[in-house]
Amino acid sequence: MELHPTGLWHNHRMTRREFLRHFGIAAGALSLSPFFLERLGSALAQTPTVKVVLVKNGDPLQNISRLFELIGGAGSVVGPHDVVVLKCNGQWPDRGYTHTGCLKGVVDEILSIPDFDGEIHICDNVQTYGSSGQFGFDAGPGHRADNWPDHNWNTLAAEYQSAGKPVATKRWFNTMTDIRGPADGVDGWNRTFFDFHGIPTFLSCPVYESPLTAGRMIDLRRGVWEDGAYSATRRLKVIYLPTLNYHSDYAGVTSAVKCFFGATEIHGGVSGQFRGHYQIHSSSYQHDGVTANTNAYRAGGLTARYMLTQNAPDLFVTCAMYSGHNGRWSTAAKTDAVLACSNPASLDYIACKNILNPLRGDGALNPDIDQPVRRQLLGCVEGGVGTIDPAQIELITFDFLHPEAVNRIDLERVVRKHRQGRASERDVKDVFQAYMES
Repeated sequence: MELHPTGLWHNHRMTRREFLRHFGIAAGALSLSPFFLERLGSALAQTPTVKVVLVKNGDPLQNISRLFELIGGAGSVVGPHDVVVLKCNGQWPDRGYTHTGCLKGVVDEILSIPDFDGEIHICDNVQTYGSSGQFGFDAGPGHRADNWPDHNWNTLAAEYQSAGKPVATKRWFNTMTDIRGPADGVDGWNRTFFDFHGIPTFLSCPVYESPLTAGRMIDLRRGVWEDGAYSATRRLKVIYLPTLNYHSDYAGVTSAVKCFFGATEIHGGVSGQFRGHYQIHSSSYQHDGVTANTNAYRAGGLTARYMLTQNAPDLFVTCAMYSGHNGRWSTAAKTDAVLACSNPASLDYIACKNILNPLRGDGALNPDIDQPVRRQLLGCVEGGVGTIDPAQIELITFDFLHPEAVNRIDLERVVRKHRQGRASERDVKDVFQAYMES
C-alpha cells in the first residue's frame, strides 16, 4: 500500500508510537537488523517534509547555538567562501527590531565554519524610517528595551571588525536612478514592473558594494560580482532574521512573511508610488474599498512573488526572545524562543499558533481562523511558497528547561551514526526508547 507522506499522521491522528508500530517497529525490538533499520528509515521518511525547529528557554546565544545544531550546523547553509547577507528587521525601536543577541549568535555560528573567509553583511532598508539613535543599526541605550543592552548592530559589527572579523552593516536606501546591474559599480536596485490584481506594481532587489571589499558588488538577485563577472567560487547566501510582533488587525503579524517589506524599495512611505507604480506596501495594504482579508492576502502574494522572481532566502530564523503580542514596539512578553524554517509561511504559522496567539488570548493571531493573519500566510502559500497545512509541517522542539526530551532529529542522528559504525545497538535502542516515550 502506497502511503501519502502525511496521511497516517494526520488522517488517523496517530501518535508517534502508533505510527511507528504501523511499520512493525516497537520500542522493545531485540535486534537492530538491517530489516529493522530499513523499516525505521521508511517510517521516518513518511513524516512531513517541512520542518520548523523551535528552541526555547535559553539565552540568545544558547538558543541560536542549539538551533543551528538541530538544523545540521551553519555549514549546512553557508560555505567557507560565501558572502552572507543577514537581512534583519530594523524599522521599530526597542523590541521592534531584530534582537541583537540573536544576531550575534548567528554571526558567531557562521564565523565558526572551518576556514571561513567570506563576509557577513547585516542589512535592512527600515522601510525608509529610522530616527537617529532609535532603531536597529544605531539604537542608543535608551532604545534597547526588551532587546540586547550591550550593542546595536553598528557597534556589534565594529567590535567584530576590531577583532579582524569580516562583519559589517549595510543599510539599503531608496534611489531614483536606474542601474543596469553590478557592473555599474554603484548602489541601486534591480526593478521589475508588473500588474498585480489590476494595480500597477513594482518589486526591487538591492545591488550594493560590499562594505568590506572595495569593488565587490552584491547583487541579491544573481550573486557576488567581482573582477568583471559573477563569482563561481564565492556564493551569495541570504538568511532572514525577523521579529515576532502583532501588527494590528489589518495585517495580523509582522514576522517572516512581512520581513520582505524591508528588502525592497518603499518610495513615498507606506502609501507611496514610484513612476506611477505602487511598491510592496502600497500595492497590498493601502487600498481603500478592499477588505482587510484581501489586502493581507495580497501582501503574502507579493512576498511569494519576491521569492520566486527576486531572491529566495536560504534560511529564516525568527528571533522571538521577546514577542510583541500587543504591538510592534509597545509591551512585549519575554518568550525566550527562536525558530527556523526554509520558508516564511510555515514559520509564521507555527510562531503564531504556538507563541503569539496564546499570549493574546483573544484569537486575533490564531492562524487557523479566517482573518488577516491567516490570509497573509495563505497568500504566500497560494503564491507558490510554503504551507500552512499542519499535516505538512513537523515541529521539532528543544526546551532548555527539559533538555532530556528526545526529538526525531536525535533519533535520525543516532541511526546515522550506527550505520557509520560510530554508535552501538544499545545507543540506538536507548534513544529510540526515549523518543517513543517522550
